[in-house]
Amino acid sequence: RAPAPLPSVTPNTKSRLSAFSAPDNFESQSSSANGTEGGSTVWDHEKLDWLQDGKRKDAQRKRQADENYDPTTLYVPDDFLNRTTPGMRRWWQLKSEMFDAVLFYKVGKFYELYHMDAVIGVNELGLTFMKGTWAHSGFPEIGFGRFSDVLVQKGYKVARVEQTETPDMMEARCKKLARPTKFDRVVKREVCRIITRGTQTYSVLDGAPSETQSKYLLSIKEKSEEDSTGHGHIYGVCFIDTSVGRFHIGQFQDDRHCSRLRTLVAHYCPAQVLFEKGNPSAETLKIFKAILSSTLQEGLNAGSQFWDAQKTLKVLAEEDYFKENNDDDEKGSVLPPTLKDMTSECDALSLTPKTGYELALSALGGCMFYLKKCLVDQELLSMGNFEEYVPVDVEMEQAGGASCFFAQTRQRMVLDGVTLANLEILQNSSTGGPEGTLLERLDTCCTPFGKRLLKQWLCAPLCNPSSIGDRLDALEDLMGAPSQATEVTDLLKKLPDLERLLSKIHSMGTPLKGQDHPDSRAILYEEVVYSKRKIADFLATLEGFKTMKEIISLMEPVAEGFRSKLMRQVVLLKTENEDGLFPDLSPELKRWDTAFDHQKARTTGVITPKAGFDPEYDQALNGVKDCEKGLQEYLDRQKKRLGCKNLSYWGTGRNRYQMEVPDSVSERSVPEEYEVRSTKKGWKRYSTKEIERLFSEMQSWEDKRDA
Repeated sequence: RAPAPLPSVTPNTKSRLSAFSAPDNFESQSSSANGTEGGSTVWDHEKLDWLQDGKRKDAQRKRQADENYDPTTLYVPDDFLNRTTPGMRRWWQLKSEMFDAVLFYKVGKFYELYHMDAVIGVNELGLTFMKGTWAHSGFPEIGFGRFSDVLVQKGYKVARVEQTETPDMMEARCKKLARPTKFDRVVKREVCRIITRGTQTYSVLDGAPSETQSKYLLSIKEKSEEDSTGHGHIYGVCFIDTSVGRFHIGQFQDDRHCSRLRTLVAHYCPAQVLFEKGNPSAETLKIFKAILSSTLQEGLNAGSQFWDAQKTLKVLAEEDYFKENNDDDEKGSVLPPTLKDMTSECDALSLTPKTGYELALSALGGCMFYLKKCLVDQELLSMGNFEEYVPVDVEMEQAGGASCFFAQTRQRMVLDGVTLANLEILQNSSTGGPEGTLLERLDTCCTPFGKRLLKQWLCAPLCNPSSIGDRLDALEDLMGAPSQATEVTDLLKKLPDLERLLSKIHSMGTPLKGQDHPDSRAILYEEVVYSKRKIADFLATLEGFKTMKEIISLMEPVAEGFRSKLMRQVVLLKTENEDGLFPDLSPELKRWDTAFDHQKARTTGVITPKAGFDPEYDQALNGVKDCEKGLQEYLDRQKKRLGCKNLSYWGTGRNRYQMEVPDSVSERSVPEEYEVRSTKKGWKRYSTKEIERLFSEMQSWEDKRDA
């Protein structure tokens, strides 16, 4: 039998495929070599002597060889800054403050990458260098989420720099200056977000998360102490999944092998670790090097960056993170119960840590500083979602020993880090992935939050017989209602990641972020796209809760016959059954169903509440209408006053309501209070104090309407 002919590629296909190939000089083009071999490009930034490795200084002018050198900052000479263009000067100023970050620098509708950042963009993102002797690349605004995520997953830190002024706003600012310089005549730019692997929140600019499992930011503070074995440790820890906004804070003693710390990092595998410089012991550093070798690790300066417990509590009190959760209007904020329990009972102001929680609150302080630096502290802390972390074996000791612990309901086994690794519960010891692990074998979860919960269950399985029996009863209950179980499974598959969506909605709605956050001033050109994404997320959340309500209704006929207390708690409404724990969401869902036109909002990117839904919105609408009516009545009076019917208002945006008067009206007839704003052939445009008053009042109502 003759062998089958090999498939051939047509010239047309080859031509199309060639469009995706890298250029012949790709290596030399994207290289940062010295340019002596292969004709590689030597960029302008590579010629700067003060930027060379070994000659660099940090912002405090400490050299790289200095023990206290800060690699996250860079000293840029003043004479160099004075020779650069105004826009590039601002770039270097920001780069000097964040030398360890890749700057996505907004210029018009594009994010630009310059110098060493451009080289990273070409090598890691496949961008193309623009012509010139200085490295320069970029991409459209809408591509931010995709490109930033690629860099963050590869371990880079990304800083999003936005324009916070329009050219008109810049001109107005310069007019107020006595002697504006060329450096003043450039639109303002501010850092609006710093993204790392441990601080991703997946905002509307970032897009959807690429994985379901939690990625924790871990902050750790240590104190060594002698114990019965000769040497021990006390750890204060704070770790958070920023995509959900739940903080875990705790303090515990550990043995000389750091067993509890090893278990913690195995159960809650961190994507990034923060520690106080000079604080971790040699044993802890060994864990960082061995177990967390692929994890981003960042040291913070003691005091100024990694706060002690007192400063942490002081900042919590001053920043009013929890004010929106209070019932009263008093100045200051009441700490969430978990944090309140960590403060001294003798201090009514909650500014003194309770004995045994000093390191825990200091670890929280290190985490808070870093979140503040990344500009996400307000949206995450204001959720008030705090839990105390207590190692499972400590819970056993507190219960009065293993036998008492075993008898308590819903208690769990201790699977330490060594056990999880040796049994390959979560991670394949050869590949580091989930292939062949117990987690992969058991994970048939339909929802992202279910997958995260299953992982925690595997790390700490039940050990109480009654709890295990109740879970087995739950399985029998489901097997006894196969048709309902099948329908519920199909409905669960439709659920979005509600846990993360609720965090995103809180972030979008928190008033703290809108007050002084640079993102509130950012000039975004894809605002309509982002608005549509916000509305899509909100509507997806509503649909998710409707699906859950449908699941409850589906299980209601058979739930009364369930033996499992757990199943009855999950599928029965607490308003209708004493065993039920699920809240009745019907009134709230109905309220939002009638609040606005969902399809119109999804299409236009604007939510327009229906009359009667929001009294403040209705009041703002009435205020705008009253101002419009007042302006029209004023125009009618001016028509009679000037004896001209051709008067009308002209303008858009902030320049609206300039009164157009034809040149046919004699200048003698024009009242003195008329001020010329602009002209066009045959017309003059005026404003008056009355127009300005009414228009200012209208803008105030419009701001309230659009808030």
